[in-house]
Amino acid sequence: MKKIIPLIIFITLTSCSSSVTVITANDVYGYSITSKNFGEFSNPNKTTLKQVKSKDVAAEFDYMKNYLITGREHLFPDGVFTYAFVKDSDTIYASSNLRYWWYKEKVILYQSPIINTETITEL
Repeated sequence: MKKIIPLIIFITLTSCSSSVTVITANDVYGYSITSKNFGEFSNPNKTTLKQVKSKDVAAEFDYMKNYLITGREHLFPDGVFTYAFVKDSDTIYASSNLRYWWYKEKVILYQSPIINTETITEL
């Protein structure tokens, strides 16, 4: 029983993680990923992965996800996406200027104070 308690604590702490994975399309391919081929974000030859452990970034992800749920459909349907942000089983895609955000067929125009062109390299 004593061995199980630390395991339960570890699982609880890691499941409440504030971790977000940022996937960036490599410059050579950055302008070829559209809503029709999001699968390219899972190609390690065309992307770079970075794990970000930040409560602010995780909270901003959740805020945008909730905002996107009420977004417009097909506002920017054939746009080009350079970033994918993954938290748990959810993925939000972003344009190269981090102003157009896509989640489950919904798109919003939003300038994040946390995730933007000035801060993306620091994440």
